[in-house]
Amino acid sequence: MLATAGLTSAVALRYFSNRKATSADRLTEGLLETTRLQTAVGHLPDSSHLALAECAGYLLNVAILAASGVGIRHGDDDPIGASHTQTHSFTGTTATVRTEAAAPERIINYAVTVPEVGEVRGVRRIGLLKMNGLVPVHATPDTVQIVLTDHYTAQIEADLNAVDTMNVGPDRVFGDLALHDNQGNAGHLKVGFDGTLSGTITRESRIIGRFEGKISEGLRFTPYQIPAEHS
Repeated sequence: MLATAGLTSAVALRYFSNRKATSADRLTEGLLETTRLQTAVGHLPDSSHLALAECAGYLLNVAILAASGVGIRHGDDDPIGASHTQTHSFTGTTATVRTEAAAPERIINYAVTVPEVGEVRGVRRIGLLKMNGLVPVHATPDTVQIVLTDHYTAQIEADLNAVDTMNVGPDRVFGDLALHDNQGNAGHLKVGFDGTLSGTITRESRIIGRFEGKISEGLRFTPYQIPAEHS
């Protein structure tokens, strides 16, 4: 009972603080978490499929962190034309987000520059509230291009939804991510409503690795044994 009361108080404090984070705030915070992109560069040029898996993990993490700025939890949205730029104090990564439209859906363009790693360019849309069964959700699709060292480029279409409830916790997004790169890899990652993660990466119609895990535990990718790309 005491633990439940404490959690309830913490939730109330977070919800009714004077300054609630906006969707742009949370998106910016997520974009600055670039550990997976740094890991992706370490797989290039020899293991581009592993780099693609890390890019998928990066965007999934962005979506999870940005979800807390969607719906009744967030503060007043930025006006059209508003722009925010933040720089990570340790990595030097710079993320800029700009609100381009507010109705009928909110459109946010974003750009990320990671020194000695690469760049991210994307567009996020936040749809109107709708019902998914008995659950209120907002569609939050992202269209993203990631350019890394060694002339590597990945493109990801994320068709995700953010649950609009007062529940805290990371399991607030679900949907699908479609991914491909300029090295012949393509993949699909499914995010279940219960937070389960699953999917594959293929090359020339052959499965070369699988995604698994849960949002609460993290995304894992298990590669299959394939010949080196550059020998």
